[in-house]
Amino acid sequence: MLAVFYLAFGVILNRGGPGFLYDLLVGITIWTWFSGTIQRCTASIQQASQFMQQVYIPKHLLPLVCIASEAFKALILFAILLLILSLTIGPSTAWLWLPVLFFTQLLFAGGCGLITAHMMPFMNDVRYLVTLLLRVGMFLSGVFYRIDEAVAEQYRDYLTLNPLAAVIAQMRLILVSGEAPDLSWLLYVLAVSLLLLTVGFLLISRHDKVYPRLLSK
Repeated sequence: MLAVFYLAFGVILNRGGPGFLYDLLVGITIWTWFSGTIQRCTASIQQASQFMQQVYIPKHLLPLVCIASEAFKALILFAILLLILSLTIGPSTAWLWLPVLFFTQLLFAGGCGLITAHMMPFMNDVRYLVTLLLRVGMFLSGVFYRIDEAVAEQYRDYLTLNPLAAVIAQMRLILVSGEAPDLSWLLYVLAVSLLLLTVGFLLISRHDKVYPRLLSK
């Protein structure tokens, strides 16, 4: 993915700058984590339909396992990312903010995953909607560009309302630029994430006994 996007945007379209490769690497790392979490969570309850007919299991555990699994893989990705950045641009004290950003991204991806996991048993075509939204989201989240540099000023605030775009921007700020994150944006993403998590848990808990009957049809 890094090679394809760098060739398309950095070479062919000449959209990159001196730090474009690092920005792209950070954006793809976060996007891979988020996209993988959403895709696995979306199908988690439905794929366990036969298991649910045989034994009771709290249904919120199914997407939570996916969230934890993708978070573990993200840790490996971030370890590789930090190694690359350490050998190229060098470490910075701003990297101490990385656990906070990682935890914030974990909560946001988890909240989105819980909601899509709940929707899938009721509407099988949700998988196609999720795929479409992920494709659109990749272009609107600043994965391969900096919103504050590539987007007209009158549209920047709208794009940064996307929590994932805010996470990517703040992650680049600490990893690539070596600056402390904007706490107001972190609090915003955290608030949205907690809201999504609460809604997701409530929806799955409310329909805990409904899923087995629904998926047995």
